[in-house]
Amino acid sequence: MGLIKFEMETIQLKQLEGGISSIKLPDLTEQEQEILDPIVAPTSGLRIQIYEIKDENNYLLTKNNLFLFLRFFRAISHKYKELNTEQNLKILIVTDDRPSNEPLLRYCSAIFSYEGFQIYHQKGDKNTSLLSSPYGAASVALYDDIDLIIVITASHNDLSWNGIKFYIQYPMPMSGDLLKEISKKSLGYKEIFLNMDFQPILLDAEKKNNDYVIELLSRVLPIENIKGNNIVIWPYLGKANGIVRLFEYYGANVALIDEEINPPNPIKVVKEDKLKRIMNESNSNIALLLDADRDRIAIYVKQGDEFISYIPNEIYTAMHNILINEYNKKIINVRTIPSDLRSDKSAFLNLLTGVGYKHLGAILYFLTGVDVEKSKIDTAILYMLVQNQQLIKLDRPEPLKEHLLKLMEQAGSSREEFVIVLWEESGGHTIALLEVNKENNSNDASFNSPFPLIADKYPVPALVLITELVCRGHKISDSIDMSIVGINSTIPASNAQKIKIMKDFEVNDGKIIEINGKKYEISALSDNNNMIDIYQLKSNVSILYFRPSGTGPEVRFYIFGKRETYSKEIEGVKEFVKNNYA
Repeated sequence: MGLIKFEMETIQLKQLEGGISSIKLPDLTEQEQEILDPIVAPTSGLRIQIYEIKDENNYLLTKNNLFLFLRFFRAISHKYKELNTEQNLKILIVTDDRPSNEPLLRYCSAIFSYEGFQIYHQKGDKNTSLLSSPYGAASVALYDDIDLIIVITASHNDLSWNGIKFYIQYPMPMSGDLLKEISKKSLGYKEIFLNMDFQPILLDAEKKNNDYVIELLSRVLPIENIKGNNIVIWPYLGKANGIVRLFEYYGANVALIDEEINPPNPIKVVKEDKLKRIMNESNSNIALLLDADRDRIAIYVKQGDEFISYIPNEIYTAMHNILINEYNKKIINVRTIPSDLRSDKSAFLNLLTGVGYKHLGAILYFLTGVDVEKSKIDTAILYMLVQNQQLIKLDRPEPLKEHLLKLMEQAGSSREEFVIVLWEESGGHTIALLEVNKENNSNDASFNSPFPLIADKYPVPALVLITELVCRGHKISDSIDMSIVGINSTIPASNAQKIKIMKDFEVNDGKIIEINGKKYEISALSDNNNMIDIYQLKSNVSILYFRPSGTGPEVRFYIFGKRETYSKEIEGVKEFVKNNYA
């Protein structure tokens, strides 16, 4: 990428019989053990800084960092074979466009080939298997005969990072006991075995996902006004072939910006001068900005002579309000607790969860009757928002279904098709349909979805919908209260500091504390094991949250506050927590 030179240390392979190779593994350091089996569990899989940064123009992929990935790949293969009594040993392995994707794809495929798996790659250029993370995750539901997917990506992180997301049977991030078991296994290996002569089968999961999106959206809103419009797409890394192909199917004239950004994060980096110039040159009123694995989005809209950048909080809340108020959609709003609350009032039902799809996905499966591993529910933060803003904790589906049926009865309805939205402020969004039918004079009710269920980030349908709504003339700024700002920020924190902050701050639970002259009511929000994961600080004009990050060495802070004061307020709370509890 650009001026950065990416190099890799030489790996010594020992040649064995039958074309098999092996790698002797060095003993793990204490730091490496914590990376593979961290004290604070990651939101999904593994994510590390795989390159050492020698300087801003020279990155080195070290053997020891690569070996951490190889350990994790082997542990996944062994755990999957323990779980899979039918011996359906098929795996789809895909990557984003990061510079470390090629060696990780090659070694991952070789490990699983040695373990007896048939290897599938996304078709494309030789020695690549490029596919967005959402499309990779969804493929485990869209392909009946492939029950294991690995996505090699670090999403929006700097290009020195990479990671592993993986999915077994369901498109829901790994967490709970299963992830812990895989982490433990990865610590014990002394040697890795590989079949470097693997021959992958090529398939087009990109097209299969696009076909799914087209069919799903046909039941939500006719996509008619994108046709003939000039739309700018800026993938901050790579080409975003799947999204480009989809918008071209809908008749858009796509102008693709090929400049790569490091880190590839459109929430934090927006090159407005270049965007304005290209939008003017292409006569476009909307630009779509994408991170490296396409699960974090932003948009840039031209309204008259004004250009406005919108982040996910604003995009999704406006989209929900427009669909409800203008197109009579009944939305079940499932959002992470720190996500935007400006569409809560218009939703049919609101559910609040912990951060990450390991929480959000549980609600989708609760509603549709899919069994979820108990440890996932035990470690999930699941709340139902009822009258008077009361939060009811959920650890099973029945109270949720009963409350939904009660709301339907109050609305005089026994049969509904709901649009379920699962989303988080950082950019993840997923749409599903739920058909609920309660026969008159009967206690029985059915809860069904007409499509395969995706319980991970899948924002492409939302990206198409908001583009269609903009092309119809709807304005995001007219659809939400713009006097409120919702943003997030961080403070640095090691795993030990994260734990200390969360533990020590608990003394404030249920109390009112004062920070910079403003009084906050403190509430601790916990999972179904009563482990606190998020703190809420509520004043008379704002709501703030903070929690330990599951993807990096930091504590994340969120605010929904007045436009005039939000920046000063969140900085004050950050400093208070950092100075008193870190």
